[in-house]
Amino acid sequence: MRPMSRRAAPWRRAPVPGPRRTPSLLARVTVVREVPFQFDDAWFTTVASSVLHSTGRTTPAGIAILLSDDETLRRLNRTYRGHDYATDVLSFSAGDPSASTFIGDVALSVPRVIDQADMYGHGLAREAGYLVVHGILHLLGHDHETDEDQRVMRAAEEDALAIVGLGRPPTSTED
Repeated sequence: MRPMSRRAAPWRRAPVPGPRRTPSLLARVTVVREVPFQFDDAWFTTVASSVLHSTGRTTPAGIAILLSDDETLRRLNRTYRGHDYATDVLSFSAGDPSASTFIGDVALSVPRVIDQADMYGHGLAREAGYLVVHGILHLLGHDHETDEDQRVMRAAEEDALAIVGLGRPPTSTED
């Protein structure tokens, strides 16, 4: 059994959608549910908007989010990336994000979200939010191919997650 304090940490709970957490809802999100998942469309819109806001985007952007299973993500990964294995998140860009109102698609494996949330011990909201943010940052041109790119992308992920209350808690330093 997990300690109660792990569940009580505010960064492990789903953010409450609304203008208090996100200055403006910049994302127009379409959620396609091939498998059930507990977060509603407004939650995904709030998380997606946090990415756009944190990266300085001021114009709305359309994003489609597919909630599916490992087999679908494996098929997509094999077809479009040449990798024959399931993965947690895939992004499919619609082109130049600065020149388009629809920036692309993000596909999530819900079983992977659930397993990874348990494995990392930080809850479904943090894991789902992290993967959505990660996928959208790829749509916006971020990658993690080099150490520097990875450092920049991780900082951008945490900035977006903090806006919706899913950022990592501050680390305490002992003297």
